[in-house]
Amino acid sequence: MASPIEVIMIPALMMLLGFILKYVGFFEKSDRDLISNIVLYIALPAMIFTNLRSANISHDMLFLPIIGIITSILLLIPAYLYCRIRNYDKKTTWTILIASSIMNTGFIGFPVCMGVFGQQGFLNAVFYDLSTSAMVVAYGVILARKFSGNAREVIINTVTFMPLWAVIFGLIFNAFDISLGYVLDSILNYLSDATIPMIMLALGISLDFSNVADNITDSAVVAIIKLIISPLIVFALLMLLNIKGLVFNVAILEAGMSTAGNALVLAITYDLDKDLMGSIIFTNVVASVITLTAIISLLTGAI
Repeated sequence: MASPIEVIMIPALMMLLGFILKYVGFFEKSDRDLISNIVLYIALPAMIFTNLRSANISHDMLFLPIIGIITSILLLIPAYLYCRIRNYDKKTTWTILIASSIMNTGFIGFPVCMGVFGQQGFLNAVFYDLSTSAMVVAYGVILARKFSGNAREVIINTVTFMPLWAVIFGLIFNAFDISLGYVLDSILNYLSDATIPMIMLALGISLDFSNVADNITDSAVVAIIKLIISPLIVFALLMLLNIKGLVFNVAILEAGMSTAGNALVLAITYDLDKDLMGSIIFTNVVASVITLTAIISLLTGAI
């Protein structure tokens, strides 16, 4: 079995490749949106559907999105207290609240969980990621009200969110054991195989450290909340619910993920502090290489 650092180095180096290709001009920053759209609307739904359709789903897996939502809500407490101490305005406060509570359980969580725990780990990660989708929708509605955004657009984006439909249809096809046939099944598998590489490249293209130094204190605080406090909260919840095994491992690993890219989308859409959010995401991703390695080591007994 690969060591924890080797598992983390694979997505880290693939992200670095995306960053280097952007730096040398092979990719433009705008290419991130194209690749992300291909992932979100084609490759990732194919991957989720293909795996869910033939999965053995346990009752404990149904706790994962609930645990994720509870954890995200609890993370708002230290984030809000920090903002009150710093006497931040509304926009900065909401930027930090969102950054502290939305986890990158999909774009980074999926490949890491699959790398550590295989296909079954990925399936558990899919269920945990439902909590992230729920938080993004909730924040979209809240911010639309507070900052005069378009709540109707949030609802439309939710209804047309393809990974969510992939989960729904994957569960239906699983429950009724519906066959796809060789041709369609092969096409979905080919699309599925492209998901992880494109995710890593898109993340690498997104990396930008131009404003990190100006926001280092806030970024460090959010990193502590997201990468350390979050998995500790999930550990406590799982112990309280007496949940063990793979669900236990995946939940803690997913809880230790960096701030989600969707947080930057929300910051841009509702005119929050975009530079701060970008710095937080960059700092989180870099720091998570260390913290995720430690978490994986603990979960797999490598230390």
